[in-house]
Amino acid sequence: MAQSNLFLGWHIQAATGYQTVTPSLTNYSNSGYTNSQASAGIPLVLGVGFTFAMTERQVLGLTYERDLRSTRPAGQDFYDANNALISSTTMGFKNASQWSLVLGQLIRNGSMVYTKLGYASLDTTHAANNFSLDGYGAGVGFKTFLNPFQYVYTEYNYTKMTDRKVSIGSDSFKASAVGKGGLVGIGWQF
Repeated sequence: MAQSNLFLGWHIQAATGYQTVTPSLTNYSNSGYTNSQASAGIPLVLGVGFTFAMTERQVLGLTYERDLRSTRPAGQDFYDANNALISSTTMGFKNASQWSLVLGQLIRNGSMVYTKLGYASLDTTHAANNFSLDGYGAGVGFKTFLNPFQYVYTEYNYTKMTDRKVSIGSDSFKASAVGKGGLVGIGWQF
């Protein structure tokens, strides 16, 4: 257990990278549709978690992560059933957060690969009527220690926000979103 002890206990971490969130707005009550562009940005993700040993070479943890930055707004064009443009607006995303179970496999002294799966949520911003979405997030990553208390990591994340019915006045539609992104960061183990 000596090698896995580096990953056991509490940790905090911070990361940045690049992310995109592509909304999907469908099933309009007025038979219209939307052409949506991806909203992108450079995240600043802070996280906290706790990890314990499952076996000599495997660890399991629970983490909470939150992106402190918003994605840049991107265009949303609304069309009627006859393909005529009704209106254009923008939509961005903020308050992205995720609770995850993390399963790690030690690959050498002070390094591990891991996968994570959990509950994700975010809010829209810059839209005429903002709303929240929730769904699931999954990711894969690699951590390696620089010294007994500090590590660096990289990971790829995918989020899928499930369909939610949104009503604005007499109109309604289904909203969902897919997010993708890569992070590089640094963490401290306690």
